[in-house]
Amino acid sequence: MRSLAEDIRSRSEEELAELLRRRPDLTRPAPADLTALAARAATVASTTRAVDHLDATHLAVLEAAALLDGSPRAALDGVAEPVPEGLAELTGLDGPGLAVPVLALRDAALLWRAPDGLAPTRTVLDVLGPAPAGLGPRAADLRLPVVDPDDVDQLREEAPPAARTVLDRLVDGGPVATVSSDSQAATAARWLGEHGLAAVREDADDTARLRVTLPREVALHLRGGTTRRRPDLTAPAESGPSPDVDTQTAAVVLDLVALLDEVLEHLESARPRVLRSGGMAVVDLRSLARQTQLDPDDLRFLLDLALGARLLADDEGAEPTWRLTTLVETWREASTAQRWVDLVVPWTTSLRTTLQIGESAPRALSDDMVWPPIRGLRADVLDVLAQGVPAAEVTTALRERRPRRMPQDAEGVVGSVLIEAERLGVTVQGRIGTAATAVVRGASPQAVEILQGDLPEPVDHALVQADLTAVVPGPPSPSLATTLRRSATLESRGGASIYRFSDASVRQALDAGLDGEQLLAELAAISRTPLPQGLEYLVRDVARRHGQLRAGSVGSYLRSDDEAHLDRLLALRDLSHLQLRRLAPTVLVSPASAPVLLESLREVGASPVRESSGGVVTAAGAVRRVSPPREVPPPVTVAADPPALVAAMRRGEQAAQARALVSPTGPPLPPMDPAGVAGVLREAAADRVHVWLGVADAIGDVRRVLLLPEAVEGGRVRGSVEDEQRTYSIHRITGVAVAG
Repeated sequence: MRSLAEDIRSRSEEELAELLRRRPDLTRPAPADLTALAARAATVASTTRAVDHLDATHLAVLEAAALLDGSPRAALDGVAEPVPEGLAELTGLDGPGLAVPVLALRDAALLWRAPDGLAPTRTVLDVLGPAPAGLGPRAADLRLPVVDPDDVDQLREEAPPAARTVLDRLVDGGPVATVSSDSQAATAARWLGEHGLAAVREDADDTARLRVTLPREVALHLRGGTTRRRPDLTAPAESGPSPDVDTQTAAVVLDLVALLDEVLEHLESARPRVLRSGGMAVVDLRSLARQTQLDPDDLRFLLDLALGARLLADDEGAEPTWRLTTLVETWREASTAQRWVDLVVPWTTSLRTTLQIGESAPRALSDDMVWPPIRGLRADVLDVLAQGVPAAEVTTALRERRPRRMPQDAEGVVGSVLIEAERLGVTVQGRIGTAATAVVRGASPQAVEILQGDLPEPVDHALVQADLTAVVPGPPSPSLATTLRRSATLESRGGASIYRFSDASVRQALDAGLDGEQLLAELAAISRTPLPQGLEYLVRDVARRHGQLRAGSVGSYLRSDDEAHLDRLLALRDLSHLQLRRLAPTVLVSPASAPVLLESLREVGASPVRESSGGVVTAAGAVRRVSPPREVPPPVTVAADPPALVAAMRRGEQAAQARALVSPTGPPLPPMDPAGVAGVLREAAADRVHVWLGVADAIGDVRRVLLLPEAVEGGRVRGSVEDEQRTYSIHRITGVAVAG
C-alpha cells in the first residue's frame, strides 16, 4: 500500500464496518465515499479522539510502534502483516497478548498496512508528539555515548540524592526538563551530564536556564526495558459486592431522603435570595446550615441534588429567591425508593460537581459548580464501580482504561466523585449496591423494585407521648410525614424519628388553615395512643390566642378589642422598627408590610392572624410554588449502521471512478471540510504525489489545480504547479483527490 487512503479503499466490507464501529465519529456526517472516509480518518481531530479512547494496553502498543517506526519488521503469530521488530520487548507483551491489540489498532486505522508491514499513520505520530510514552531521543541523536546498562544501575546508586531525584523525574514525567542554571537542580543535572546519563545544554530560549534531556536508552533501562515504568498493563481484578452492601445502602437512602426533605422544609420558610451573579449567598447558606445542623459542604451537595432533580428553582421575581417547584409534592408522595432514584438519575448525567475548581469553594447553586468534563469522568467511575471494582482501586482502573484522558489531579477529581457517591448511597464503604448498579446500567424501574425490597415498610402511625413528642417507629408514610411536618418539629432521625410539638409548631398548623379541633382530630387519627392532656391543652391554648390580633395593609394595620394589649405593644422597644401608631383606640397602623408586621409580633410572643380587606380571618395562603426548570436531557448519539454506511460509500466510490473515466480534467472532487482536506494533503506531501484541488477564488468560482504539495502548515498548503511555487489557503479548497 502506498498510503492510508489506499489501505482503507482495499479493505473488505467487514473490515470497513469494524473501522466505523471502532471510530464512530467517522460516521457523523456519513462520508460520501471511501476517499472521504480515508481523509477524515487521517485528520488530527479524529485521530486524537481515537488515541484518547485507547486503554493502557493498546496505547502502550501504539506508542511502542511509534518509537520503532522505520525499524526492521518481524512476523507475529496471529497477524498477517509484519510488525516492527522489538515490539514485544518494548511492551512486555507476547503471543495473543500482543496480537490482539495490534489487530485492534489496525482495524481502527491507527496502524496501516505500509509496504513493509504495519506502521503508525503519520497523524498518529503527530498526535503522540516527539516523545511517545515519555521517551526522548536516542543517545546518538543527542551526541552522547550509549551507557552500558550495568553502568546505568551503578551510576544511579552512586548519584547524589538530588541527581537521583532529577533522574527519576525524567524517567517518570518526561524526557526533557529545564532548570535554573544557578539552582541545586542544575548542579544535579550537571552531574548527570558529566556521567553520560543526560544531555545538558544551555536553553536556547533562556540562557539563564539549562535544558536537560534524558536519552531513550537510559529511560528504557530504568523502566525495565518497556515503555511503561510498571510493565503490568492489566486492570485490577473485579469482585462482587459485599453481601451487606444492600442493607447498608437502604439505611443511607432513608437518611438521605429524610434529610433532603427537612432541608427543603427549612428552605421554604427561609426563602434565600438569588445573588445577582447566581447562586445562594454565603450568609443564607450558613443560616440554613445552622437550622438543619448540617455541615455547609453537605448542605451544598443536598441543595445541588434538589436543583438537579428540579425540586428547586429561581423564581425569577423582581427580587429573585430560591423556591420549591411544583414537582416537590409529587416527589414527596412517591415511595422512598422512587424518591432516591429521582435524585440519583440526574446526578449521573449532571455537569455540576462539588469539586473545588478555582481558588475558593464554589457558591451553592451557582454556575461555579459546572465543570463539563465531570460528566464523562463520573460515567467512567460508575461503570468501573458497577463492574465490582472497589472504590480504593477505581483511580488505578481508570488509568488503565483512559490513560490519556485522566485529569491532572486524578486522585482529587476521582475522589470527589467517590465522595458524592458515598453521600448518595450509590456506594457504601467503597462498594456499589445492587440498586445503584441497576441505575448505572439504565434500569431505573428495576432499581426501584430492588431498593423497595431492601427498605422497611413505611408506617402510617405515631406514638404521641406525654412529653409532647411523637415517635414514628420507622420511615413515615407520605401522609403521616405531611401531618407531622406542618404541626411538629423534627428533633431526631434514625430507625425511629422523634417530633416535638410546641407553641410555634402548633401555630404553624393553624396558620396553614386548620382550627384547633381539626388539628386534634388529625393527630388522634395518626396516634396509636390516646392524645395526652398536655397536648390537647397546648393546641387549644394556642388556638384560643391564635387570631386575637388581626393584621392588614396600610403598609399594614393592627386591631384588637383589647386596648391594653395594644398599649403594651406600643410600649415595646423591640417593635420600634415597625413605627406603630394608634389610628383608633382599637387600631394601630404601620408602614411595614403585613408579613413583616406578623413576623415581628410573633417574635415578641404575640399570636396575630391575618385578615382580608373585609375583616375576615384568612388562613395562610397556599405555599407558592414555581415551575421547575425545563428538563435538558443528556445528549444522545444515535448509533450508525456500519454495514449500510459501507454499502453507500462503495456506491459513492464506484460512481466517482465512473465519472473519472469520462472527465478530461481529473477525478471528481466531492465537497470536503477543511480538516479532511488537510489530512489528504499531508498524506500526499509525505508520499510526494500530485493531487487535484478545487480552489475557490474571491468571487466564489471554483477552478481545478494539479498540485504537488510540499508542506501543510498554518492553515495553508505550499507546493508546485507546473514547476511554479504556489500557496493556497485550506479554507478556500473545496475538495481534493489524489491524481491517479
